[in-house]
Amino acid sequence: MTTKKLAVEKRDVVGSGKLNALRAKGWVPGVVYGPAAGENINVQMKAADLRVLLGDDETDTILVSLQLEGKELLTLIKHVQHNHLKDTTTHVDFLAVTPDTMVLTEVPVHLKGTPVGVSMGGQVQQLVHDLPVRSAVKDIPTEIVADITNISLDESLRLSQITLPERVTTPFNGTVVLVSVVKP
Repeated sequence: MTTKKLAVEKRDVVGSGKLNALRAKGWVPGVVYGPAAGENINVQMKAADLRVLLGDDETDTILVSLQLEGKELLTLIKHVQHNHLKDTTTHVDFLAVTPDTMVLTEVPVHLKGTPVGVSMGGQVQQLVHDLPVRSAVKDIPTEIVADITNISLDESLRLSQITLPERVTTPFNGTVVLVSVVKP
């Protein structure tokens, strides 16, 4: 997993009215928490910088090196709040971590290949798009790839049929169906 960088500043402003004024000036409030941070740190970042950082990522699980007062703080984005009417980000929660911190997060499942069952008139139904995984921060995979080429009509690919990366586990059991090829 790649680490992105984001400049943040400490924030003294609290309260919904003051935070709305902060947002109107082009800033997004946030908080950094977790044992690696010590105490909770209220921060703010430029909305434009945050928009670039979030980009088109398919997941909220983004490893970010926060640049705060000349220091770097390794974090995971844990929650992003949006105002869907204005299409803006209103708040971000960062979990301060170390490379060895064990976390439970979600990783996108990408399908590889065209199933045999599609040539028989079947349609692919992906049932799990994001797989919960547990690993150290340094071992979080960018994606889980599921090869679906051998799935025939009315067959499924179960979690037990794919190989997770080393040092990565999931709380799901092996019988969970990831993908099926079904009649339309």
